[in-house]
Amino acid sequence: MAKNKSSISIPFFDVFKYALVGTFGAISAYILVALYSLFFVGIGFYLINRFNKKNTEHFKELQFGQYVGIVFIILGLLPYVQYFFISLMIQGGEYAGKYAFHQMINN
Repeated sequence: MAKNKSSISIPFFDVFKYALVGTFGAISAYILVALYSLFFVGIGFYLINRFNKKNTEHFKELQFGQYVGIVFIILGLLPYVQYFFISLMIQGGEYAGKYAFHQMINN
């Protein structure tokens, strides 16, 4: 009896299949993070609008429900905080490097 082989005899088909499955997994992880963020930011925005006093701006005279909405928005934006700190450190490092270089040149 012959071994059960795949009906497709394309070279490197298994490698392509594993790469496709891995890519799909990575993309689905990003989609889940986006859905998490959309869900929590949406709840926070709804609460901020829902508990807003009549004829006032959104962040003037905050109510308890609006504070809860702000917490939900912060929770929804947590996956993206790393990019804020990355950009902050890049700009801070660039500034510190320029400052140190100018201090060495001027002394």
